Amino acid sequence: MKILFVSNGFPPRGRWGTEFYTAQLVAGLEARGHEVHVLHPMRDGLKPRYTVERVSGEGGTPVTLLHNPGSSTKRLASSYRDRQVEAAFEEILEREKPDLVHFTYLLWGLSARLPIVAREQGVPSIATLTDYGLLCHRGQLVDADLEPCSGPETQKCARCIRTPSPNDYPPVKRALRRAAAEGLAALGGLGRVVTAQDLAAREQTIREGLAACERWIAPSPPLAKRFSRFGLDPERLVELVYAIDTEPYERARPKPDHSGTVFGYLGQFTPHKGLHVLLDAVRILNHRLPESVEPFEVHLYGRPAGARTKLYPKRLFQDDPGPHLKVLPPFEPAEAPDILGKLDALVLPSLWDENAPLSCLQARAAGVPVIASDVPGIASIIRDGVHGRLFPVGDSRGLADVMREAILGQLGRHPHTDPPHPLEEHVTRVEAEYEAARRSFRSRAAKA
Repeated sequence: MKILFVSNGFPPRGRWGTEFYTAQLVAGLEARGHEVHVLHPMRDGLKPRYTVERVSGEGGTPVTLLHNPGSSTKRLASSYRDRQVEAAFEEILEREKPDLVHFTYLLWGLSARLPIVAREQGVPSIATLTDYGLLCHRGQLVDADLEPCSGPETQKCARCIRTPSPNDYPPVKRALRRAAAEGLAALGGLGRVVTAQDLAAREQTIREGLAACERWIAPSPPLAKRFSRFGLDPERLVELVYAIDTEPYERARPKPDHSGTVFGYLGQFTPHKGLHVLLDAVRILNHRLPESVEPFEVHLYGRPAGARTKLYPKRLFQDDPGPHLKVLPPFEPAEAPDILGKLDALVLPSLWDENAPLSCLQARAAGVPVIASDVPGIASIIRDGVHGRLFPVGDSRGLADVMREAILGQLGRHPHTDPPHPLEEHVTRVEAEYEAARRSFRSRAAKA
């Protein structure tokens, strides 16, 4: 079978969770003789918009890059609908002639109507729902103040998008911009701020795009539940957690040969990831005994996420967190086993629900204990007391208490390195979804 993957990136041009998972699944499918091609946008602005470029990805997989950089002047609609991207996608379908398209992303440089384009070209598609971006423009179902959101509602979502985050602007400027935005909204937006009508158009487009997929895969039960409430047919929505090749992580299983305790944070420096919760926990540990005199380090592997929430990284470090902190650059996916091999525990202080994070699965495969927020998408794959410890969301003191256990030697490597699903089994189940999608597509076509 020839499969066209559409993602937000693919190694080496993308190192975060969705890109890593896509690469793992592609490798598993190629090992079984499937022909795979990958399409993803490039957002760096190094080439003119809509330039199409053929390159090679990880393992020699053929990749098509569609250059479509972001812009602060682009309107909301461009984040979910782009007719020129759709036209380019149609040409790519005609050139590659895939038997099926597998979407692991549809927004930000792409278009939510791509499944419709595929259907019109006679190609069935499925989508793996990798985050809440299709339901929430912010992506994580948390509002500007990092409060959990119950789900999409056009009026509420429009206000949320118009409301600057405390990490976007200083207080006075934030208040002025918020007042100006609400004033423009009262006048119908004037094409400058988002209104409920804009959000209704977004929701309609996304519903139509998702409906054009034959099947959907949700990597965690909370995500499946959210999208079911959004209206996806439960008969066509399957829960299937991510899987990875665990063999490289075997070398990370022995306890690190160093004195003291090393904690690791792997990810972007963004508010919803809760890095400030971890830094507050470190400050607490700096003033406790015996932790403050015990040797420990916290290694932060990551970087800020572009221009969004630009004040957040500055505020993170405005109060000295002490000598225990080291900020290190992101690393390539292939380096993950070696990085985990140096850690005594992985810390995920997330404030949003998460979606079976790949870093948790990697740590679990390596036997590295995970210290994480007790959010549904993490709790679905990390069992408290088995693969590590869970603490209440946003509770810096609770996180400090669990880190104390690790510092005092009460939380070490665990033997439960079996994944929720081995990669081989995962690939088999994905292949079954492909066949189900092709059958249902043929059935629909025959009835048309």
